[in-house]
Amino acid sequence: MKGLILVIVPVLITIGLLAAAWQLKLLPVTTTAAASTSGANVPHALISYPLPERVVNLADSPAYRYLKIQVTLEFEDPTHRAGDLKGDALKQREDELAKEIDPSSPALQDFLITTLTRKTAAELLSPEGKDQLRQQLLDGLRQRLPNDPPTAVYFTQFVIQ
Repeated sequence: MKGLILVIVPVLITIGLLAAAWQLKLLPVTTTAAASTSGANVPHALISYPLPERVVNLADSPAYRYLKIQVTLEFEDPTHRAGDLKGDALKQREDELAKEIDPSSPALQDFLITTLTRKTAAELLSPEGKDQLRQQLLDGLRQRLPNDPPTAVYFTQFVIQ
């Protein structure tokens, strides 16, 4: 009987510790199907990086037209899964991303300004024109940030006057 207790107690303690680790999310529990995909289908967390608001002259001639725009870039964070980052953890990761991007900021700003000032109001007023601009910005920004390319470009302000 004493030998049985010496076997059962450590097994119960181990099960309790594993359950506690899983509950505290220190130990991931996956099914066999999920483990076989090796995380390929697990969506990554998304981090936003807003560029400063800009007002630029458009290429319209002879009239002067202005574009007020703010662009937000979206990046994938492969170190976190979607939904893992919330509140202070998300803010901290956004701040870390900003520090990584800051050395490239002058090149990003220059690219943004020179690209926008080549456009006319007529080009940008149509939905197709906005989509073309979005794709052009995404391609150019990916070239300027090759180590950590953005996955999407969003216009958070877009006013033509």
